[in-house]
Amino acid sequence: MIESLQLYFNAFKNYANPEDERKLSYFELMGISWSLNILYAFYSVFALYLGAKSYGYFSNSKDFTHLTLESFSFKLQKISLLTTLFAVIFYPFIFQFAYKFWKTAVKFYANLFEYDSEGIEEKTDEILKSAFSANLFLFLPLIGNFLSNIAMIYFLFRGLQKKIEFTSLQASLVLFTPFFMAFLFCVFSASYFMFLFTLL
Repeated sequence: MIESLQLYFNAFKNYANPEDERKLSYFELMGISWSLNILYAFYSVFALYLGAKSYGYFSNSKDFTHLTLESFSFKLQKISLLTTLFAVIFYPFIFQFAYKFWKTAVKFYANLFEYDSEGIEEKTDEILKSAFSANLFLFLPLIGNFLSNIAMIYFLFRGLQKKIEFTSLQASLVLFTPFFMAFLFCVFSASYFMFLFTLL
């Protein structure tokens, strides 16, 4: 376990040039990332608990009633809590989908740009292991999730440049793939519904 954590930290520290002889396995990467997400979910639930307690205290105190709203709904907090819990429960599936998505995207662009396919599988795994090691930022409450997402994008970008020797433009195209696919999905969905509307 300690060795796995050390490899995870090394993947984070040496995101562009991994140096370890023994590489972090896929299941070790997923397990540690999941544990860090559970820790961050605990922070989130604790913050919601403190928020509810603080509101209860201020609303019942004569000195602070002017600071609270007369009618306050906890629906947003409940939705946030459920979202956090579902994200933790289904994280292994989310992780698998994200890992396979990025791996397929990197290999697709490597073939598209006619890069040497020799060792592309191993290089892609190294890039993604470093990228997902950005979950170490989840140790930080409040801003951990934001920093983790920013670091993951940066690690992917630098990994593509260093390991596969993509140019900045090519690496940027890989990173914009989810947005492009979402745009295409919206266009096709709108076209489909407009087609159904014309049939009525």
